[in-house]
Amino acid sequence: MTVAAPTLNDLNIQKPRSLWADAFRRLSRNRAAMVGLVVVVIYVLIAIFAPLIAPKNPVEQTSGNSLRPPVWVTDNPKRMPNPENLFGTDTNGRDILSRLIYGVRVSLIVGLVPQLIIVTIGITIGLISGFAERWLDNLLMRITEIVASFPDLLFIITLTVAFRDTAFGKAFNGLLLIFTALAAVGWTGMARLVRGQVLSLKEKEFIEAARALGIPTPTILFRHILPNTMAPIIVAISFSIPGLILAEAILTFLGVGMKPSVDSTNALPTSLGQMMSEGFSNLSSGPWMLLFPVVMISTLVLSFTFLGDGLRDALDPRDSA
Repeated sequence: MTVAAPTLNDLNIQKPRSLWADAFRRLSRNRAAMVGLVVVVIYVLIAIFAPLIAPKNPVEQTSGNSLRPPVWVTDNPKRMPNPENLFGTDTNGRDILSRLIYGVRVSLIVGLVPQLIIVTIGITIGLISGFAERWLDNLLMRITEIVASFPDLLFIITLTVAFRDTAFGKAFNGLLLIFTALAAVGWTGMARLVRGQVLSLKEKEFIEAARALGIPTPTILFRHILPNTMAPIIVAISFSIPGLILAEAILTFLGVGMKPSVDSTNALPTSLGQMMSEGFSNLSSGPWMLLFPVVMISTLVLSFTFLGDGLRDALDPRDSA
């Protein structure tokens, strides 16, 4: 009679969780991070389905072409709200709610597209610098320090002003130029972060074993080192996105960012920064024009910040909670 070998369930031993499963468990316990994640997901869905959600075309002027308050503001008998415009209209009679929805789309695109460029450049330079010969490491780090020495906002403003009237500067309402300007100065922090991680990992035993086995350097970098640096990279990305969103809003508020569109078929007609600029110009007559985009962009930035805090705690291997 043969006796079956005991299983893990028979011995009441739980299978070990992976690093990412354990990190998600920690993240799910952080209420602020989960609230931030839910809000970010809601904003992403709004951006994706903007044409279906927006009650009106964001550049279409309503009848009367006048400034109307939100529907709950009824203290001025000379300027009563229009029930069709829940959040009111701007000075050109355009529906603010519809413009907010499309503005969220632009803010998320500005937060994500330059970040992809930053991550690509930063990871590439960081991996090469941390693993290469000393002379190449010094060369790449000196270039990184030179780029990092420029004042970010001043450099971005200079670049956007210099090229805004060119064909490149007019592409996608000026967004392509903004992507380039933000990425041109934003990759240095990512490169330094990745380089530091590589320097601490390349002396580990498993990397030495891979070298001894003759595994090619690109394989070591992308299959052994890069996966072990993903935790700090993910945290850095979650904190960098709010900065990019605010940078676009500041540039547009100053008049050197995205250019508004009056094309009814344009998928990116306005941004929250553009709406803030318009609202500030009409603060006395229509304070809601400034209030709503400020609330939207503040909520979006805070949500990413809360999510970044939660990811930092969840992915910290020293946290035993």
